[in-house]
Amino acid sequence: MKKFILMLMLALSLAACRKEPDMGTTDRGYMVYTAYDQSADFGAYSTFVVADSMLVMDSGKYSYVKEADSRQVRDILDMYREQMTSLGYSEVKAKEDADLGIQVSYLEDTQHFVDFVPSDPYWWWGYPGYWSPSWWGGYYGSWAPYSYPVSYSYTTHSFLTEMVDLTPLTGDEETDKDIRLEILWNSYLDGSLVSSSGMMQRLQDAVRQSFSQSFDK
Repeated sequence: MKKFILMLMLALSLAACRKEPDMGTTDRGYMVYTAYDQSADFGAYSTFVVADSMLVMDSGKYSYVKEADSRQVRDILDMYREQMTSLGYSEVKAKEDADLGIQVSYLEDTQHFVDFVPSDPYWWWGYPGYWSPSWWGGYYGSWAPYSYPVSYSYTTHSFLTEMVDLTPLTGDEETDKDIRLEILWNSYLDGSLVSSSGMMQRLQDAVRQSFSQSFDK
């Protein structure tokens, strides 16, 4: 019994002496979460297109901001173009000519919940005004044979990005509306604690990290 008490006191003493992380360092970058379809052959695709607008969502209100109207939006979308190009994909201007589509959303809100991924990773689809599949044509399918619980929160300076398989599209609007489109990859960049100072550089680092987590370069 004395031996047990001595060991317990030693364990408590070591725990008390353990150096806790500096919480001030957690506001210097984005939390990066990614998920992808492990059955997808990303090498089978060669071209991509980036949606020329960013969906901005703020407490139930939403709007599409075109890159032609915002230097900041253009700079952010260019970050994704750079990463896709570095993977060997070629950018095209028309979705009818693209194998993959990239769309980016920006959140200005705070929500907390628990969901299961990757069987149902698209928890933000319930957010009012979220990207309609009609942006590309067709509707979204699902994937993922595995599932596990993950706690989430999203807030100001959070970005959601999806990579959509556009190859099933025919170019005929009437036909394409009934075609199921698969989301092959998505990323969630949470910058809730990131100050506005130096945000673009930290965001660029996070975008690079999101691709490196899923793709070999």
